[in-house]
Amino acid sequence: MTAGVATKRLLRLGFALLLLSFLTAGLTWGLEGGAIPPAPRLHGTFRNLSPDFWSASNWTRVRFYLLGLSTMLNSDHAFAPLPTAVPDVDALRRNRHAPTVTWVGHSTLLVQLDGVNFLTDPTWSLRVGPWSGTVGVRRFTPPGIAFEDLPPIDFVLISHDHYDHLDEATVRRLARDFNPRFVVPLGLKAWLADHGITNVSELDWGESITVKGLEIVCTPAQHGSGRMLIDNGWRLWASWAVIGSKRFYFGGDTGYSPHFAMIGEAFGPFDLVALPIGSYTPRELARPVHTSPEEALQGSLDLRAARFIGIHWGTFELAREPYHEPPRRIAAEIARLGLDPRSILLPKPGETLDW
Repeated sequence: MTAGVATKRLLRLGFALLLLSFLTAGLTWGLEGGAIPPAPRLHGTFRNLSPDFWSASNWTRVRFYLLGLSTMLNSDHAFAPLPTAVPDVDALRRNRHAPTVTWVGHSTLLVQLDGVNFLTDPTWSLRVGPWSGTVGVRRFTPPGIAFEDLPPIDFVLISHDHYDHLDEATVRRLARDFNPRFVVPLGLKAWLADHGITNVSELDWGESITVKGLEIVCTPAQHGSGRMLIDNGWRLWASWAVIGSKRFYFGGDTGYSPHFAMIGEAFGPFDLVALPIGSYTPRELARPVHTSPEEALQGSLDLRAARFIGIHWGTFELAREPYHEPPRRIAAEIARLGLDPRSILLPKPGETLDW
């Protein structure tokens, strides 16, 4: 590796670590009783529900991420594309009844339910970050299905405004090509309108709408928001329950907290839940806002899920852990808990599974 290449890689990794530090900044609040409460606010910004929520100090974040630069450059953190599957594009376009899920990569899923096609946190860009991804975190596993091969998209779920979940280039293209309904947490409607997207429904936690016969419920997550240093907490973060002939849950980006059990009690049992299993290190910083593989499986049990699909891994240069570690830890936890391996889905990008 030449000195110039090494320097460029170091700068990219430095940006990724700083971005991850920014994405793990959080807020705190007390858990309310009852059903699904609205999102609490304090001094004009949104807060999390869990009384156990905490956020590492700025000094701790800076120290860990500066030390992490050298760690991410070693061989254990070499990023290589995941093996991919060849999607059956014709079958996806013909499907009018079967419930299917296709992992595109990171937190992007193509879900089909009751003849309706929808996407979660769609990101097709090769780099995510400011200025339409011209600066940001590199994608090392390509999208599992080409954008041009998508079936017509009826609606899009957005969990929050971080760059790896709300990708400007992708949402603009979706709006232009399909004009889907964008279903978003509070505060994101104005952001989308500023980018020329007006077919938007904006919800608080506990609110719901119906799109093409599917009920969509905005539910809590334990995370944060912000695309700049000055807008932390301005826009809400969320998870989503989609209810039709079957029940689907999208966890967005979240730490482990009692909100899983609360949602499972209110809207479960779920036929399929999608929860993040990557970007969980260093635990001193990530624990409040990113589930570990073990916590994600426990979250699926809290949600009373029949099947679990792991997301938010193996796609972008964001994580401190080796990129291939999450599935190994999932397998070990399945064995430890005595779970049915057939209920735990870790598909290849582009692979379509029935649920």
